[in-house]
Amino acid sequence: MQQTNLTQIPGIGPKMAQRLIDIGYPNIASLKGQDPDEIYTRVCLSQGMQECRYTLYCYRLAVAYADSDGALPPGKQSWNDWKDA
Repeated sequence: MQQTNLTQIPGIGPKMAQRLIDIGYPNIASLKGQDPDEIYTRVCLSQGMQECRYTLYCYRLAVAYADSDGALPPGKQSWNDWKDA
């Protein structure tokens, strides 16, 4: 895996970071202003399959983390907090 700061995001491990890198998001800054649902769709297409919903929740957290420079809102500190309502 190439050098990245993506694994600083809660819930983003090396494997998920590599998937983000593979579709054009090499670092936290590249996630700013992005649509997590679009990221999820792109990863699914690149993998040739649908990822689990957990992955989408992680991307929601990752984009929020990037947009807020790492200051996640209270009660939204874990991927589990980003599930569908």
